[in-house]
Amino acid sequence: MDSKPRSIHIDALRGLAVLLMVLVHAAATWEPPLSGNAMLLGIVVSAGGGLAAPLFVALLGWGLFQRQLSGKQRVWRAGWLFACQLAVNLSAPHLFEPWTPGVHSLMGLLILSEAWWGRWWRHSSAPSRTFSGVVVLVLLFTLVFESLQGPSNWEARTSSAGVAEWINHLVITGLYPFIPWAVFAALGITIASLQGEHRRIVLLRRLSGVGFVVSLGVLIDAWQNQKAWALPTGEASLTFFPANAPFIVAALTGTALLWWLAEKTGAFTPLSNLGRVSLTVYVLHFFPMTLFHSVDEVYSLSSTLTSLLVVAYTLGWTVFGSWLYHRIPHLTLEALMKRQEPS
Repeated sequence: MDSKPRSIHIDALRGLAVLLMVLVHAAATWEPPLSGNAMLLGIVVSAGGGLAAPLFVALLGWGLFQRQLSGKQRVWRAGWLFACQLAVNLSAPHLFEPWTPGVHSLMGLLILSEAWWGRWWRHSSAPSRTFSGVVVLVLLFTLVFESLQGPSNWEARTSSAGVAEWINHLVITGLYPFIPWAVFAALGITIASLQGEHRRIVLLRRLSGVGFVVSLGVLIDAWQNQKAWALPTGEASLTFFPANAPFIVAALTGTALLWWLAEKTGAFTPLSNLGRVSLTVYVLHFFPMTLFHSVDEVYSLSSTLTSLLVVAYTLGWTVFGSWLYHRIPHLTLEALMKRQEPS
C-alpha cells in the first residue's frame, strides 16, 4: 500500500510502546509490591506507564505525515480504531466501561482531524517553531484551565452516562482526551517534517535537555515539600489522569530521548517485528488478563511470584507478537484493516 520503505527504528519504537503497555497493564492487574526486591520492576513500570501511550500517539503523528489520506481512508482507519477500543473495553470490564474512550479513540479522532491540524506543519517553513508554539499553548491551558480537565479519579474518567459525556471525555475529560494529548501527535509530525537526520537529532536533544531540567526541578520541589512526585491519579506534582503540565513535559522528554536512542543507536531494533503487529498485540493482551485477573488473590501468590508473573506475561506477548508477524501476518488486525481500506 505504501511506496516508502519501512523505517526499522519506527517499528522498533512501536514494539517498545506496546511492550511497555503490556507491562503496565499486567502490573496494574496483578499489583505486585513494587518496592524492596521488586524496586527495579517498579521503576520500569512507573516509567513505562508514563511513556507508552505518549510514544504511541507520537508515532501516529509521524505516520500521518508520511502519507496524505483521503477522506474515505480517514473514516475507515478511525472507525477501525474506535472498533478496537470497543473490543478492548468489552474484553476488560474490570478496567473499563463499554463506551470508555481510550488511546485508540484518541488516535481515531486524531486521524479524522489531521486534515485540519496537520496543515500547520505541512505548510510551515519552521516546523520546530510550530511545535514549540503548540507546546506553550497546551501547557498554558493545563495550568490556567486545570479544572476543565475533570477530576483526577479513574471512575469519573471512564464512565459515560450519555453521548454528551462520551464526547466530553473524548475531547477533554477522559483518560486520553484530545486536549492535551494531541501535543504528542504534534511531536511526531514535527519529527517527520524535519528533513535531514541532523535537524531531527537537534530537536530531540534540545527537547530532552530542556525537559530534563524542568522535570528535575519538579522532582526537587516535590521532595522539599514532602509531596508525592508522580501518581496516576490523586494529589501529586505529576499526574497521568489528567495529564498535567509536569507530566506533559516529562512525557515529551522521555519520548524524545527514546526516539533519539532508536534512530541514532538502533537500541530497540529487536522489537521491530513486535512493532509491526502492535495493534493486534495491544487488543489481544487484555483477554487473558481478564480471565485470570484475580489469580494472585485466589492462589495467594507471594510478591516474588506476582512480580515473576508480570514479567513472564510481558515477555510472553513479546515472543507471541514476533510469532504472529512471521507465521500469520495476514490474519493480524493491521493486515485486515489495510486489506479492506478504500484506495
